[in-house]
Amino acid sequence: MSNLEGKDQSKDILELITPEIQAEMESIWFTADIHHGHPKIIDICNRPVFLDQKVLEAFSPEDRNLKNKIYKELLDRAHNEWLIKEVINKWVKKRDTIFFIGDLSMAKRDEAEKFIDRLNGNKFLIEGNHDRNILHSSTRFSQITQIKDFTFSRDGLNIHIVLCHYPFVSWNRKPHGSWHVHGLPWNLYGHVHGRFRNDGLSFDVGIDNPELLTFTGGVHRPLNLFEIVKIMEERRKWIEDEMTRAEHGICA
Repeated sequence: MSNLEGKDQSKDILELITPEIQAEMESIWFTADIHHGHPKIIDICNRPVFLDQKVLEAFSPEDRNLKNKIYKELLDRAHNEWLIKEVINKWVKKRDTIFFIGDLSMAKRDEAEKFIDRLNGNKFLIEGNHDRNILHSSTRFSQITQIKDFTFSRDGLNIHIVLCHYPFVSWNRKPHGSWHVHGLPWNLYGHVHGRFRNDGLSFDVGIDNPELLTFTGGVHRPLNLFEIVKIMEERRKWIEDEMTRAEHGICA
């Protein structure tokens, strides 16, 4: 949700963001549906994870599948390294903050914790349906919760976002401009891998979401707070334009 207390609420929220505020916003990240320890997700969501050609040649075409234990282990390892190096640490700095909005890891607890320890950032976990093995790994996270109200307030600029792994129809302060990020009254969420038609005030930050990939130019990665604001402001303007057209009986 975006609330502009003490400011002209008709003013574009982006006009209220100074370079200093933008830099801070760009150090706060949101993502979901990482699925560490889940090699099947590579094919399910067409993730760009491949074995080295020389390694691949060691397997006959018939053995290049997850039923082959060695092939599965090698592919799982390649997927994990891709998640660490390309999806998270390439974008998130060590002093940044990152919210994992569910389904971070499906691996056993010891393997999951080793993976989490290699990820940059001050980490928050919003519980997903595949995170049961890391719910007791509290020392790895600043907080573990099912739903989080995130607020960013600077110089009269107030942004409120509800974070939950599952998409909502309604959420706290939605009528007052809050967003929902599925994982902002915006709502950010995950879980659905782009297969949920939202009402414009929520956004799927799962790394496989086609809308996210369109925004990033096909790159699987988190979105920072400034990017979220740009996306949601574009949506707000589109919704307002559509409502104006409808009021005047104008067809698209």
